Amino acid sequence: MPQLTDASDAASSFARASELRSQGRLEAATTAMREFAHRHAGDPDAMFDCAKFIRECGRHAQAAEVCEQQLWAGQRSPRLFALAGSIAHELGRFDEARAHYLAALRTGVNINEWFVLQALANTTRYTDVGHPDFALFETHLRDPALTARARASILFAFGKACDDIGDHARAAGLLREANALARSTIAWARGDWDRFVADQLRVRAPQVPGKAESDCIPVFIVGMVRSGTTLVADRLGRDPAVRNRGEMPFIGYLAGQLATHGLAADPQALAEARRIYLAHLRQDDAPATWYVDKHPLNFRYLGQIASLFPQARIIHCRRNRRDNALSIWSQLFGHMDNDYAYDFDDIAAFGAGCDRLMEHWRQRMVLPIHTVDYEQMVEQPERTMAGLRAFLGLPGEVGEQEASKPVSREYAISSASMWQARQPVYRRSVARWRLYAPFVPELAEKFADADG
Repeated sequence: MPQLTDASDAASSFARASELRSQGRLEAATTAMREFAHRHAGDPDAMFDCAKFIRECGRHAQAAEVCEQQLWAGQRSPRLFALAGSIAHELGRFDEARAHYLAALRTGVNINEWFVLQALANTTRYTDVGHPDFALFETHLRDPALTARARASILFAFGKACDDIGDHARAAGLLREANALARSTIAWARGDWDRFVADQLRVRAPQVPGKAESDCIPVFIVGMVRSGTTLVADRLGRDPAVRNRGEMPFIGYLAGQLATHGLAADPQALAEARRIYLAHLRQDDAPATWYVDKHPLNFRYLGQIASLFPQARIIHCRRNRRDNALSIWSQLFGHMDNDYAYDFDDIAAFGAGCDRLMEHWRQRMVLPIHTVDYEQMVEQPERTMAGLRAFLGLPGEVGEQEASKPVSREYAISSASMWQARQPVYRRSVARWRLYAPFVPELAEKFADADG
């Protein structure tokens, strides 16, 4: 019988760990949660919350240990299986992730809350229509209790599987149905995006402090989603002088707070925003000089970034717009920032706004911007990485083998590119849109100015 956790101990432990996390002391917060897990190892609900917290601190290996200890002890919680699968997935342990996802399904996980089938599809590259996952997708799609978004997630999974085996006609049909369902669940307004872009274009060039107030160098990797930002961040993060922090949510939040309260140029407010961001950027692990924040949509806030960090460097990732649009349209995203992704007109509008803002920042900002084209990255990884390292001022060189090899399996990747980034650099995604041209004519019609 599961042991019950003392409520007061749980409340105080999580409060203390949350306080440490808010200070950017993620190692300390994780240690506090590990100690709590040791005291309450028999309570599956408490262990779920503990593992989830540690994962949110970016300490995936420790979160995986908490999950595995519970599962080895015989706990059969469906959501613990699902969480363990997700953590293993982000660590690149794909076989382990599949085993946990399948166990979650067998034990009755709520697939309206946990999109396990979509995750399952992203643990492997299918080669045969006879793979048992195909039947699994079809079976679950017959479930009348599915919500629209859960059904969409399975259709995206099924479409990905058909794409893997080269059945592009069927994949296109499944993805079209998936996007229609996903679109029915959101309310992205193109007019709101256009107004946001127009407002940013009217903002005066930021007054950048003459001297950086920190000796670390924030590196912001920006651009459209699915344009190679994860690939670039992971290659840079292999250097011991670089810390890749993944997609940090703080710039958008801080910029919004400063704008809402009319403090975007207030020195005191900027100093406090700078302090908060740097605490979460540097954290309490081994120090480094360069810190990567690869939230791609930070391109929306480069003006504010310039006012906060005069020493920052900007890497702008670009990709053939037709390939980029197809990749976006093939994915169910978890955050409302990407709610434009389910309609080609909206994708085109969002991409046009990105282009306008990036051109504006190049003309108005003093921060240096280096552009990386996805096609060049996959065709010439060594040359591309050499250019990036020179731009950032990183010492030494990187060889072709190092630039092309997959990322370490002990490093967590939480973005939609968690599978691709762990493969050797490949070229099959270049001009991939042509395979879909007969079935998705919008790619040529809506993005007619694209190359390739």
